[in-house]
Amino acid sequence: MTHPDLEIITLVENMAYRQGTKGEHGLSFIINTNDQQILFDTGQSDLLLANAKQLDIDLSRVDSVVISHGHYDHTGGLEAFFKVNQHAPVWLKPAAFETKYSKSTGQVRPIGMQPTLFTAFRDRFHFVKEKLELTPGLWIVPGIESHFSFEQSSSKMLVKREGQNIPDNFEDELFMLFDHPQGLCILSGCSHRGILNICKTAIHTSHNPKIRMLLGGTHLKGASSGKIEQTLEAFDEFQVQQFGLCHCTGLIPFMAFWQKYGEQVRYAHVGTRFLPYD
Repeated sequence: MTHPDLEIITLVENMAYRQGTKGEHGLSFIINTNDQQILFDTGQSDLLLANAKQLDIDLSRVDSVVISHGHYDHTGGLEAFFKVNQHAPVWLKPAAFETKYSKSTGQVRPIGMQPTLFTAFRDRFHFVKEKLELTPGLWIVPGIESHFSFEQSSSKMLVKREGQNIPDNFEDELFMLFDHPQGLCILSGCSHRGILNICKTAIHTSHNPKIRMLLGGTHLKGASSGKIEQTLEAFDEFQVQQFGLCHCTGLIPFMAFWQKYGEQVRYAHVGTRFLPYD
């Protein structure tokens, strides 16, 4: 089968409307290029296996896995994936294995990767420390620059370093971009370091000033109306042509994007198919 330049299908997401599929708090995309199939994040459980079956996606044929950061809702499906795919390397940053917590509910709870994964599947993991081209035009970008001072990581997210729980600055976060003459397609897991910072970094990294499509979570759920408005105003700089928002974006911020950009904005629920260059 010959794929278009780029096809992206939501495999796991908080919401599912397509018959036979289910949702969970998590995120996973399947990326098809002309010669590769890449899994971007894995959701929080083995749900990706059931949804893949319903969507007629053969996970045993995935060539590579990319992990956006080390939270359970993006890495929890890895062990289930390893049972059906024995060859695909998993690309992530070393800090993804740090011990992570959240105090968003008032109590400190673990939200990191399963600690036994690296021990059990050590040979599957490959660390990304600099920009990496997985297949022509499709890049993993591990360094996210800081350009917008109001995009700060939540103080409720913690990481354990030297025996102390400190605010997480998300050294483990990365994103993906597809560099195309019509513009960039940017995929983000949660945008803990800021969705605008990611967009700016993508442009600087690729030297491509156009953004064709932005996909994934923006971590605006629970943000103040002022921050949402500030974010939308800042997006004027980028002139994004299409949005596929979901997961940690939140419904109120999603509606704010929709009110501003109308049909340029879609919700990327389970089974949604995106063809950025169609």
